[in-house]
Amino acid sequence: MKKFIAYFDYLGFAQFIENNDQEYQNRIVNNIFRDIEMALSNRKFKPSKYGVIADLTDNKINCINFSDTVVFWTDDDSLESLQNILKVTHAFTWFSIDYSFPLRGSLVCGELTTNHFHHTSNNGAIYNTNSVHGKGLVLAYSKAEAQNWAGAVIDESVIERIKFLGETPIDVLDEYAIKYKVPYKEDLNLNLDEEFVFRLFKSGKGKNSTTDGMGEFLKNMTQSVVANFGSHNKNTNHPNVKSKIENTVSFLNFLHDSYLREVDEKTSLG
Repeated sequence: MKKFIAYFDYLGFAQFIENNDQEYQNRIVNNIFRDIEMALSNRKFKPSKYGVIADLTDNKINCINFSDTVVFWTDDDSLESLQNILKVTHAFTWFSIDYSFPLRGSLVCGELTTNHFHHTSNNGAIYNTNSVHGKGLVLAYSKAEAQNWAGAVIDESVIERIKFLGETPIDVLDEYAIKYKVPYKEDLNLNLDEEFVFRLFKSGKGKNSTTDGMGEFLKNMTQSVVANFGSHNKNTNHPNVKSKIENTVSFLNFLHDSYLREVDEKTSLG
């Protein structure tokens, strides 16, 4: 059975590890766990002996994290499952890029097999498998790694599945995504049309949306996103990194202009 699969790769993760001591690494990795759990719980919390933590009691999306990679997936390819993973991965994308650690990613529909096993020997040695494999994962990985920015794209396989389910893509995706010309690595020679990509802030179509303060909002968000590229002692002087930053800032400007246009259109319609 096919599933919806989201693959994310943190940008500059190796440098973060190489340029910081283990205590600092542990603190930032715990922040990554926090970001994942906040997205999975839809920002619901519960008390625990460690304080307030994310409430994953009713979570419906599967997730594994290994090193610089995070994978989310559903149990099937139904519309309900798509809506669930859209909510989770959109929240994870914008929060990570805007406030935490830049990443790139993709959401696809394809085959995925999972295997889980844990064993501890009498000597305390651990054998643990938390394996995922399949053509869908390969597609998600390839789509994510080809991008040259901090952002996440929704693959055509998802669009095709939405249509097969009798829905209109824009109606299903509009709250979370917008069409954009995704910047891919130049050496891949990809010349794709505009694709749906996750928004990094809300649409201007909401009933409480306003243009007040949007200029300052864009300025502050841009500063935050750019700072995240260089946070944790990461080097931003390499041409490849500079290119990713420029492409991400261009997308933020596009989102800002689109937001203003959406508010104007909403206002004109009364």
